[in-house]
Amino acid sequence: MPIFYDRKGMDNLESNISEGPGAKVLPEKSPGESPILSIRGVKVKRWRNQILDLPDENIDIFLGDTVGLIGENGAGKTTLINCIVGKIAYQGSIERNFTIQDFGVQFQYNDYDPPVKVKELMEAVCQKSVSNPELKAAMKKFELEGILPKKVKKLSGGERKRLTLFLAIFKKPKLLILDEPTGALDYQKRRKILHTLKVAMDKKTVLISTHYYDDIEDWANKILILEKGKVVFFGTVKQLEERYPLYSLIRIPMDMREKADFGSLKVIELDDEVNLGVATQSEEEEDEFMASCRRGGIPAHREEKLYGIYVLALDEFKERAQDRQ
Repeated sequence: MPIFYDRKGMDNLESNISEGPGAKVLPEKSPGESPILSIRGVKVKRWRNQILDLPDENIDIFLGDTVGLIGENGAGKTTLINCIVGKIAYQGSIERNFTIQDFGVQFQYNDYDPPVKVKELMEAVCQKSVSNPELKAAMKKFELEGILPKKVKKLSGGERKRLTLFLAIFKKPKLLILDEPTGALDYQKRRKILHTLKVAMDKKTVLISTHYYDDIEDWANKILILEKGKVVFFGTVKQLEERYPLYSLIRIPMDMREKADFGSLKVIELDDEVNLGVATQSEEEEDEFMASCRRGGIPAHREEKLYGIYVLALDEFKERAQDRQ
């Protein structure tokens, strides 16, 4: 749900930007002088459970950054987004160097169904007729022409996703927050819409939460990893790769553990609990292990590199947590 067509959501954000707990609007400054978004010591409790507990050190996002927000289900990604947009109360500080007019957001789930047709909603939000050449050209990129007569509440998951993404970027926001933007889309539509988003947000700022690591692998310049409400890592992609060096992560079935020849390779139980991840540090190590899998009849699959690095980071984080107990 883009904040542009949820009036209640806009009121919440405006209220929290000006008056909310820990919120502060910074004066407009030249790009690079001040973060567009700065998060410090944010904590959220639900009943007695601490579901978000970020460090006092700043998580700073600057104009032009694309930040990939990744983590397991329940890691706190959507909770953090809800804090930023003012949907939930929190302790700590979120400094926002932008106005409501500079901001767009697409939520993973949309429980707001205006009793209108897509055409009526689009014209109200964009303040243009659907026959306007600019609006028609923009709609075509999201393949929305065919759903204009439909009521919003009758849209499929993929249609709703394309509509909300379109509405979120049409006004060319300075900061765009995306929560699972390509969920419910088939592969071809994912690739097409990601390309459109990248072009539209070039030199602007994006915070994107996703489980599709290839959505951000060639886009994000910074990565924020959360696990059970805590920060595992925040920094540039280069810093992440330097901290967790990896050539490749090979996935094999866990029930093939006894047949595999791991040698000195690091082996990690993956979060699906049915597969193992085997970390290699060079092309030679990868070739040798893949050859041993072929000889042993072991199905082996090379994972995306960013996912592999994430697995290493999460494994180290969990080991440190166990050592503290």
